[in-house]
Amino acid sequence: MNFVSDLLIDLGSFMRSYNSDISLAFVASLLVIVGGDINRYIKVLVRSSHFLVRISVFIAVCTFGYGALTPFLIQIITSQLATLSSLYLPLVIISCFIALGIYAEQKRQI
Repeated sequence: MNFVSDLLIDLGSFMRSYNSDISLAFVASLLVIVGGDINRYIKVLVRSSHFLVRISVFIAVCTFGYGALTPFLIQIITSQLATLSSLYLPLVIISCFIALGIYAEQKRQI
């Protein structure tokens, strides 16, 4: 059992320097999975609006909405990953990506 915990600690120490990259990958994957639903919802909201309004809303959502949401979520996830010990960091990261994969599979994204 000591071998497994030592391996997890070494892996966690290695992964710690990539926390922001891991957070970016997680947020980007999440936005790809739910982005279609968000876009469909907004499309329903602005369906009866003028063409220029629909285009403006789409541009605003893509640039300011997703553009602002991405670094905000990355910062939150990175700070949460930083609080974990090196023993649990690999387990949490792997579990989160497995959960994201299961969620994508349920939405037929894979």
